[in-house]
Amino acid sequence: MGLPIVSARIAFGRMDRNAACAAIAEHFGRFLTRCGARVIVEGDVPQADGGYVLCYNESSFVDVAAFCEVMWPYIDRAAAADLYAYIPFGRRMARKAGIEMVPRGNRAGTERLMAEVVARVRAGERQAWGGEGRIVGMDGIGRFKIGASLIAIRAQVPVIPVTFCGGHQIMPFGGVRARPGLVRVHFGAPVPTSGLTEEDARAFADRLQAVIAGRYAAMKAEETKDEPSVVPA
Repeated sequence: MGLPIVSARIAFGRMDRNAACAAIAEHFGRFLTRCGARVIVEGDVPQADGGYVLCYNESSFVDVAAFCEVMWPYIDRAAAADLYAYIPFGRRMARKAGIEMVPRGNRAGTERLMAEVVARVRAGERQAWGGEGRIVGMDGIGRFKIGASLIAIRAQVPVIPVTFCGGHQIMPFGGVRARPGLVRVHFGAPVPTSGLTEEDARAFADRLQAVIAGRYAAMKAEETKDEPSVVPA
């Protein structure tokens, strides 16, 4: 509910990208605190030694909030569906924060944006791009689109797979009630694209989906293992 106010403060304030991202992180951090959600980052956190594409899953809005709280140190730009532009001052805020608005249903516009992203990644920028392209609203990983794969293959940079786990349990997509919980954000090992061509994009997207789905299942299994057992009376 407070996002339009934050967007206006970023859009019209004297903020550079770092300050804009810090304001976004603070806002969503407060939201998660009110939900009783705690976010931890684990795995092979990437070092800023060259361009890459960071590809991740989204099961609920809590995952989006967790992304907005913790991901900025590891990326230079993010991508979001252009429906977020309907938030008052959202498009202007996004430009300041380095968030690309992806035009849905506009193939030519999407291709132009991807060409710009490829050039920047090839020059060394770190780009986040959602694997599913939307919030899937289920306790699991949805079908990955080929956008992140195409960008990485065209730029010949690795993909960093990132798995979000816990958001669905805290507040399922479409729900309005949250329960306390933990969101784990796991960075996987880089997946190289050297030698791949655009014809490999579908298979590569399936490979990324399998990597993140495998990690998600492992994290869920760890949660189950850690749950206290019930002792019969």
